[in-house]
Amino acid sequence: MINAQLAGRGIQDRYVMAAMGKVPREAFVAAALEEFAYADVPLPIDEEQTISQPHVVALMIEAAAVEPGDRVLEVGAGSGYAAAVLSQIANVVYAIERHPSLLEAARARLARLGYDNIEIRGGDGQGRLAGRRHPAGSAATPRPPSRLAQADRRPGRSLARRQCGSVRRLV
Repeated sequence: MINAQLAGRGIQDRYVMAAMGKVPREAFVAAALEEFAYADVPLPIDEEQTISQPHVVALMIEAAAVEPGDRVLEVGAGSGYAAAVLSQIANVVYAIERHPSLLEAARARLARLGYDNIEIRGGDGQGRLAGRRHPAGSAATPRPPSRLAQADRRPGRSLARRQCGSVRRLV
């Protein structure tokens, strides 16, 4: 995965490459989908959501320029995979998930796997974000939550995957 899907497609950040190599993606998908865990495709999870493909996770983290010591906010935690990858670089990851069943499953999974620098809460990104650096949303959205947009006034970078019809892009 690292060479073919990431380096071969332009991912260069050494922290991102190392983090992607440490996190077992198969632990974040259903047992029936484990054989596809390292395919560069989104895979279904509960609540009609998906776990983002590895290249998109790497691209988002590289674009955010996350470095050791950073505090990161991830909106749309889903299975917890992107938060787990971020946790291998950042000092602390704050993650938000709006679906209670995904929230509880991600919490349990992250605890079972030993990711102790991730705090995951329920919400939709509209709550208080103060003190969080490098907000990043893994889920595609028509527009970033208004509070996330307001976070841009602080030092740091905010990233979101924006979806307009069938077209997705980083903003």
